[in-house]
Amino acid sequence: MEQIGRILTSCGAALWGICAFPPERELLPCRAASRLPEHPCRVVMCAFPYRTEDSPGRNISRYAVVADYHRVVRSALEQAADKLSARLGGAFVPFVDASPIPEVACAVRAGLGVRGKNGLLITREYGSFVFLGELVTDLPLPCSPPDTGSCLSCGRCQAACPGQAIGEQGVDASRCLSHITQKKGALTGEEQELIRRGGLLWGCDRCQEVCPHNRTAKKTLIPAFLEDRVARLRYDAIRPLCKTRAFGFRGPKVLERNWDILYGRTKEKKNGSL
Repeated sequence: MEQIGRILTSCGAALWGICAFPPERELLPCRAASRLPEHPCRVVMCAFPYRTEDSPGRNISRYAVVADYHRVVRSALEQAADKLSARLGGAFVPFVDASPIPEVACAVRAGLGVRGKNGLLITREYGSFVFLGELVTDLPLPCSPPDTGSCLSCGRCQAACPGQAIGEQGVDASRCLSHITQKKGALTGEEQELIRRGGLLWGCDRCQEVCPHNRTAKKTLIPAFLEDRVARLRYDAIRPLCKTRAFGFRGPKVLERNWDILYGRTKEKKNGSL
């Protein structure tokens, strides 16, 4: 286990743990499932913190301020997979975001943290400001003990949610502002008003900002997230930054639509002065 920890830490994983491969009924429909090892046995869950110093005038979610986590985390996991396979044998297949693994559930089982009312993983050191990624292996590695803590159930995330999307039974994605800012096509009047109230071109951090678990959340030490930050997105930067930020998968039209909702169809957007 010490060897595994040294390798994962050297590749950028701040937290890690191991759990059994989930039963088939829990797997998520995903084309990437074709990459699973022939006999998957364990999931090595990893957390990569992304919280940085906040910036005045930030108009995108914290996770979009930093470099695209898909690339950063995938690169880290690919390096770790090569090193672990060389050291321990067996297959180690990396996944990030596009994954058949129910990541939050497996992260809880692997001892990384607990699930919040907003559906996010809450870690002790970094709060909920973490990206998750995993390595699926065919080796029967020892499993980590789960975290015995729990969400405080204080209700602050529910009260702060602009769309009242957080309920006792989970999160209603159709009312989640983060989801709404990512929707393609025309939005309803109610959805547009939620974006205006949220004040961000992409995403929503309300439930995380009010969470007591995040009050003392440590900031990231990952160089890629510290060296490449854009907190305030200008109109003329939307299309170029779609190549290097997590919001790029939706394309620029969604962000340009959100710009018009937030700032209006003004001449200022042509020269990026807002």
